[in-house]
Amino acid sequence: MRSKTLLLASMLLSAHTQAVSLEESVAYAIDYSPEILAQYSRYQSVVRDGDAASGDYLPQANLYGAIGYQGTRYDSDNYIDSGDRNETRSELGLRVSQLLFDGFGTSANIDRLTYEAEAERLTLISRAENVSLDVVRIYLDLLKAQTLLELSERNVREHQEIYQDVFDKKQKGLSSNSDLAQISARVATAQSSLISAQNNLYDLQAQFLRLVGKTPTDLVYPIFDQGLLPSSVDVAKSQAINNHPELKAAMLDLDAARKEVRREKGDYYPEVKLELVANKTDDVGNQSGKDEDARIMLTVDYDIFNGFSTNSRVESSAWRVEEARAIRLRTEREIEEGTQLAWNAYDMLERQKGLLQQNVDSAKIAELGYIQQFQVGRRSLLDVLDAKVEVFLARRNYVNTQYDHTLAAYRLLNAMGMLTYALRIEHPDEWQESK
Repeated sequence: MRSKTLLLASMLLSAHTQAVSLEESVAYAIDYSPEILAQYSRYQSVVRDGDAASGDYLPQANLYGAIGYQGTRYDSDNYIDSGDRNETRSELGLRVSQLLFDGFGTSANIDRLTYEAEAERLTLISRAENVSLDVVRIYLDLLKAQTLLELSERNVREHQEIYQDVFDKKQKGLSSNSDLAQISARVATAQSSLISAQNNLYDLQAQFLRLVGKTPTDLVYPIFDQGLLPSSVDVAKSQAINNHPELKAAMLDLDAARKEVRREKGDYYPEVKLELVANKTDDVGNQSGKDEDARIMLTVDYDIFNGFSTNSRVESSAWRVEEARAIRLRTEREIEEGTQLAWNAYDMLERQKGLLQQNVDSAKIAELGYIQQFQVGRRSLLDVLDAKVEVFLARRNYVNTQYDHTLAAYRLLNAMGMLTYALRIEHPDEWQESK
């Protein structure tokens, strides 16, 4: 299956020279995902099951043929006295039957499979939503890791500059060994943080390759349509309940379970068929020569007693209805919970961003002041180093919150079942057709 989620090939240059946007990454991942391929296969399988069930509405034709040895004996174990007591028997027959009535079992089974196919189609869309969110998360984590790596590199450079300054003063007898040891320790700590940031970036690149199927190159900060975000948590929950494909699939599974009950109840009724039978035989029943017969008949097949098997199957399918109802209820609650959590994260991180920006600005002002005071002997080296650490931590906290806030927005769209729509990802025609 080659989906249409990829953008036009003419718009894409080589991965080595072209930046990979979030939308392109999601499109590649949907096309590359084994999970989505498995679900698509499951969907197609159920569609074919429905086609097979619909075949019961059509006439059924069966051709029968047989040839072999025939010997006949009386009760006294004596062979019949005839010219040739060992005969070659042959049979050829054709049976054509048309189902007229089976207690509505066939129609109920077709309806059941129709509901199941539609549920699998919606589950496929839900899988695409979840894969999209996974890609969004790893994409933003990569951008965040790159930003934090740049902050760590900057932090190392600034500490190395201070080290060089203190070292020069030490050479001139203007600084002590303790100051040099102190800045040396801070440089080592900054370099250790840089290595950790590099390792984190490499790990995320490996995860991106696993999800998307290509190496991340020149990622760009994504911009989404803010107008798609709900105005309140109640609006978000309402849209989630009305739009989420996973909940729609659970509701269709419940409908399918009800149709299964109706299918099993079909065995309480007789099966009525119209049959056309034609036979041609040769040397049958110790009668030499050919025999031909044909008949058209209305047949009725009715189980008067089958050991209560039908009752048990009906009760079993009724319990599956209760199971499907419970799953639908659980799915609705999970969607409401996911929407609430995503809204909480988005709302709270929005508030934090402003405060953390103030923290960065204030920490930077304090750092500059400490440096000026250190130069005139009013601050110690330790004060300056602590101020630099404060600025670094403030910037790191702001970066973390900024990317987490963006991810929370995408999580909210995912909880509402609208993430691929927000990313302008077009699903293949096979996904959009209701079967």
